[in-house]
Amino acid sequence: MCDLCNGATEHDYRQYVIRAIQRYGWAVQYVEGDGARNPSFAYTVGLSRVRHPEFIVFDCSAQRGYHALAQLAWQVAAGMSFDEGDNVNTFYPPPERAALLRFPDSSTHLFTANDLYRRDGDPPLPALQLLWPDPLALLRRPVEGEGVR
Repeated sequence: MCDLCNGATEHDYRQYVIRAIQRYGWAVQYVEGDGARNPSFAYTVGLSRVRHPEFIVFDCSAQRGYHALAQLAWQVAAGMSFDEGDNVNTFYPPPERAALLRFPDSSTHLFTANDLYRRDGDPPLPALQLLWPDPLALLRRPVEGEGVR
């Protein structure tokens, strides 16, 4: 259950996120989904401080979302930068493949990140969507027990 659902005020939660960013350089926000039309997702908050796009990943549990994004966020905190199309497979165990795509409008999903770092009148923060596992790689992988015809 979310912190706000458990009685935290928006101010309290905002301060919690800010403290996490000050301590680690970034945080992960998880949003629980309500079905296939609105899947759960997780995104980073704080990478914008170092002029790097935030990351978002869909259709994940809170734990899987955190671990998927942490792989990239720690690299950014160490000075690495990423963009659409960069090879990020070294950060994820095989045979899973990962891909980064430019996320078109972060204001629709990265609420806390935009609230903290977007200035009035500026466009939404840049973001990259992590596809992991890459759905196209899953389609190309042979199904166990099926032979090539």
